[in-house]
Order: sequence, then C-alpha cells, then structure tokens
Amino acid sequence: MTTPAVDRTRVWLRRLSLAACIAFTAHAEYDLARTLGADPVIAVMLPVAIDAYVMAALRWFRALDVTLSLALMGAAQVGAHLLDARVMAVNIPLVVVVSLLVPVALWRTHALARSEDEVTTPAPSPTPVQVVTSAPALPESTPPAWEVSSTTRATTEVTTSVPATSPRQVVTEVVTLTPSELRKRALKLNRQVVTETGKPVTIDRLRSEYDLSRRDAAELRREIVEESRS
Repeated sequence: MTTPAVDRTRVWLRRLSLAACIAFTAHAEYDLARTLGADPVIAVMLPVAIDAYVMAALRWFRALDVTLSLALMGAAQVGAHLLDARVMAVNIPLVVVVSLLVPVALWRTHALARSEDEVTTPAPSPTPVQVVTSAPALPESTPPAWEVSSTTRATTEVTTSVPATSPRQVVTEVVTLTPSELRKRALKLNRQVVTETGKPVTIDRLRSEYDLSRRDAAELRREIVEESRS
C-alpha cells in the first residue's frame, strides 16, 4: 500500500498565508502594547502569546480554539488600528480587554498541547501479530473397486448422512510487524473508519486490532490522523 502524495501547492499556500498574517498582525499587536505603556521587550510578548495560540489552534484544528484565537487576534487588531487612526483614545475597557488577551491565550494554548491524543512516547516497537492458518485437509482414500461394487446396492437403500468432520490441525504463526508496516495498516484502517463513520479511528479500536498499549495506540493514532490531514 502506497502513501498518498502530498500536495505541495497546498502546503506552501498554507505556510505563505500563515507567515504573511503573523507578520502583519504582530506589528499591530506590538504597537498596541507600546501604546498602553509596555516596555519594548515586554510589548513583544503580546504578539508572541496571541500568535502562538493562533498557530496551535490551526495546528490541532479545534473549531472552538480556531474561532477564539482569531477573535483575540481580531480584537487586538481593531484596538491597535483605532488608536493609530486616533478614532479612539486609551480607556479603561480597552485596557481591560488587552490585559485579558494574554491569560486567555496562555490557557487555551496549554489546553491544546495537553490534549489526550498528544502523548509523547518513543516509536512503537515491532508488535507480534498472531495469524492463524488452517492446514489443508488430507484427501480421503478411495476404496478398492471390488468394495464399491459389493456395497453399491446397500448404500442406495440407506438414508444419506454427512460424516462428522474430523478435526484439523491448526498452526499458529507469529508475524512481527515493523513500525512502517504497522503505520500502513493503521492508515488503511483509519480511512475505512472515516468512510464508514466520518470520524477518525479511535484509540480503543487500534488497541484491539493490533494488541497495543494505550500509550502506543494514542501515539499511533495521532500520527496517522495528522498524516491524513496533511
């Protein structure tokens, strides 16, 4: 199974848009902090806090955080441009709003980074998967022709019955999956689950399918979901 090719145009368009927007908004956010009396070094922290939250929201793409982060960025932009155009003077409501931007950004950035799907673990080791195969049944021996001719009449007079199936030998073979092969299988399973339910595969499903620990299953799910979105 081959991994779908990444559309480089989309990747670079996202990066270009992010870089341009951060550069533009950071300048206004810095001016806003300076206008409210912050020292130059401290004023830099306002755009850093807000823009870090915006990038985290876009990275993990939670609808609530995308909306809230852009609202914080927009509020800082509106305040900065109103002050710069001298349409509005510094007042108490403006100071209160700007003062709350950084604590809210701090809270939501850490909430995103501590998501249950974001578990830092080493690369999963090869996981043995048991594959059960059945040995081919041995062909039944054919009776001699003289026995067939002597029992044909008797056989036709007896109700036909199906003999009990003799037990077959079962062979258990242990197959070790490499991390690459495990990722490929998990990607295929994730696409199947998304097609059926519209949602990514769950951690519990990965644990039951590949006999993983919860930490390994969470790390594997994070990787395949991120790769599917890219």
